[in-house]
Amino acid sequence: MTNSNSHNFKAVQSETRKKTRFPLPQLLIVLVLSIGALMIFVPFFWMVFTSFKTPTEAYAWPPVWLPKNWNGSNFQQLFDTIPFFKMFLNSVWTSFAIATLNILTAAPAAYAFARLRFPGNNLFFGSHLLSMIVPWQVTLIPTFLMVKQFGWYDSYAALIIPSISNAFTVFLLYQFFKGLPKSLEESILVDGGTWFTALWHIGIPASRGAVAAAWLFAFLGNWQNFLWPLIVLQSQDKMVLPVGLLSLQNQFSVNVPVLMAGATLSSLPTIIAYLFVQRYLTDSAITSGIKG
Repeated sequence: MTNSNSHNFKAVQSETRKKTRFPLPQLLIVLVLSIGALMIFVPFFWMVFTSFKTPTEAYAWPPVWLPKNWNGSNFQQLFDTIPFFKMFLNSVWTSFAIATLNILTAAPAAYAFARLRFPGNNLFFGSHLLSMIVPWQVTLIPTFLMVKQFGWYDSYAALIIPSISNAFTVFLLYQFFKGLPKSLEESILVDGGTWFTALWHIGIPASRGAVAAAWLFAFLGNWQNFLWPLIVLQSQDKMVLPVGLLSLQNQFSVNVPVLMAGATLSSLPTIIAYLFVQRYLTDSAITSGIKG
């Protein structure tokens, strides 16, 4: 009896070990993801910690991870050097406006390419995709000349209007609209609705995850945009944050802790934007029952 119980106990232990043992592919996936997470989090935390360091600690070798004294003098120096909050607000509202206008222009175009049949549909869509492979540096000077010709130089129009159309956003939404079942929009059309009604009441709500991802990509892309605002904006009261942070360094030196203080604060809206749209990105229930 005792031997039988011992045998059963060992069998249960062996079975438990088998269940808790990770197969090699999963371990490799966890290892790769862990390395990727470290590559993201280590520079981020280094930036945050450095924003509280003294210049001596920031340039110390071997590197000093944590500051001896956590003080906000670098943030105070940042606010004294540049009009940080004005630039911060300029970056927030222009990035928000560009990302939102991007969706408003890209969604009808993507829906038309995906659902409507008209002469030249494939030609227009192919041309749209081809524009993605043209380096933006090629169009920089012609776009600047057009902006100057329209009298938009040193205005928010120069910053926003050339950026409200994005081929990648159209392509991203096109892929999702193409997967929607036609029966959903046909019910709208049978009741007398239009294609625009179908887009507004079926296409956009059913593709909230794709729209949220496209909006987030557009927001982050414009939040980090440096060269175009540097070219078309001149007045300091219209300047955005990436260009403003450049003034913290000169030809001969750069105050790294103050620069990291500005970078830390400038990263907050991107984190908030991600948290704001996160549930749309991860809520698989939104799309799982709709795709056909």
